[in-house]
Amino acid sequence: MKNLLIGLSKYEQGTRRRYSNHFASLAAGQVPHTLFITCADSRVVPHLLACAEPGELFVIRNIANLVPPCGDPIDASVQAAVGYAVDNLEVTDIVVCGHSSCGGIKALMAGPQTEDSLGRWLGHAQPALAAFRAGETLDASLPEADQLSQLSALRQLQHLLSYPSVRRRVRAHKLNLHAFWFDIGCGQMLAYQSEANRFVPAVEVLAQLCDADNARRVA
Repeated sequence: MKNLLIGLSKYEQGTRRRYSNHFASLAAGQVPHTLFITCADSRVVPHLLACAEPGELFVIRNIANLVPPCGDPIDASVQAAVGYAVDNLEVTDIVVCGHSSCGGIKALMAGPQTEDSLGRWLGHAQPALAAFRAGETLDASLPEADQLSQLSALRQLQHLLSYPSVRRRVRAHKLNLHAFWFDIGCGQMLAYQSEANRFVPAVEVLAQLCDADNARRVA
């Protein structure tokens, strides 16, 4: 409680005043450019990592940054948030961001899964676990849990494409899907690069995608 009090006091005494005009401009609504789906882990801070202001990111957080396939009965909240971000807010990018040393991924690897809520939820990462156990990896130099975390982040993009509105906007070149992975130890954000079939610095991947998008628009 003391830490909350200290933080809120700092906000009231400084940050609130600095952002008063910005929040006033957002009072009537939001126009975020990106849906950022990441883990609930306290070490992953989307707005800090993207240097984003309030109103720029629409954020979903859950254990192990998972996305249930469209229509899955286990959890409707993620599906509702994805649908709202794509259909109502019309975000132009969706990021699924995994991270190193993920507790949810470690729990999945520890198995067998119980029938409690965590076990059922982690079932959405079972396809990635099966691929990993069959020998699939993107970076064999990483600890096994981190290898699986990367595979799982990438696999969630397939789940996103099961949503008709996501699939439709991707095909129309109005929506981009990205798999990110945050290396906590060195504080670096990586992104999956299909040409290299591995995670590389995210700024490099996004710069290449921006160049390709500009070339497509000119053509």
